[in-house]
Amino acid sequence: MSWKSSWSQQNKDTNALKKQLQSEGFDAYEWTGRPGGAYLDYIHSQDEVVCVLSGTAEVKVADAHGTVERGDRIDVPARTYHSITVTSAEPLVVLTGMRASQ
Repeated sequence: MSWKSSWSQQNKDTNALKKQLQSEGFDAYEWTGRPGGAYLDYIHSQDEVVCVLSGTAEVKVADAHGTVERGDRIDVPARTYHSITVTSAEPLVVLTGMRASQ
């Protein structure tokens, strides 16, 4: 899964993570998905990053599928279909961002 990596090995807290994403050109903000929520087959014109702070979800990026949990980072290239379905009993909390157009 080339779209999935770990953010927690490089950044130990959310503030450091937010600064890291901003240094990569992302406008980072916190987002929460409700338990059982399904956000299916959406697409953006910009690169997107999603870093899981708590909760779990099933994710699809293009034709690849996988599970994500705290510490995981999802990188979604521009114009790539992706879906997130929250699988945890608690909300999925992420730090997400879109890369500013260049």
